[in-house]
Amino acid sequence: MTEKPTAVTYFIESRPAPTQPWRRAPGVRVGWESKATALEKLAWRREQQPNWEHRLMERITTVTERPSDLS
Repeated sequence: MTEKPTAVTYFIESRPAPTQPWRRAPGVRVGWESKATALEKLAWRREQQPNWEHRLMERITTVTERPSDLS
């Protein structure tokens, strides 16, 4: 079994009130590999929508390769 290096990307989730579910902005499928860039985008989002809650999310992806079971 071979494990490939882990990939990390960051994205933003927002919600209008604490009672609402967290979600990504509709139509936005952007993620950033740089945490510094993601934090800049988060700061911008907080300036644009100060009445909403925003959080930075981290997606960690690991790929594992192994022989297929050909039974």
